[in-house]
Amino acid sequence: MRRTPRNTALIRAVPILLGIALATGLALLHSIDSAASAKAAGTSVRPWVKVSAELPSSRIIFPPGDGADIANAQCLICHSAGMVLLQPALTQDEWAREINKMRNSFGAPLPADQVVPLAKYLRGIDGRRSTGSLRAVDAQGS
Repeated sequence: MRRTPRNTALIRAVPILLGIALATGLALLHSIDSAASAKAAGTSVRPWVKVSAELPSSRIIFPPGDGADIANAQCLICHSAGMVLLQPALTQDEWAREINKMRNSFGAPLPADQVVPLAKYLRGIDGRRSTGSLRAVDAQGS
């Protein structure tokens, strides 16, 4: 059997094409596996997306009281104290709903057993009494 240039090129191309197909398939499997792992962990895999966030800065902490330690440790992760303290007056149940929304919809790491004490604390304080000083120091809207 005589080999023509066309047959020789085909014989050489087949292993190259198989290698490319195998590499592509493995990359696709890795991508699917990474996406499934990320979904199970509650995150997403998009290494090409650059994300940045500016966290609120404030010199204000929550006023003293039972639950202030929870508010300072948990709420200040995403919000300035001034933003929380300037909210309209809410009942304890309304605060609990807001806190659970932060936990369930936005992923706030607040343990479930701290929801009621934090809601009770937030209901008991009235940061709006000192709105002038809060706005002067903390105009952060987060």
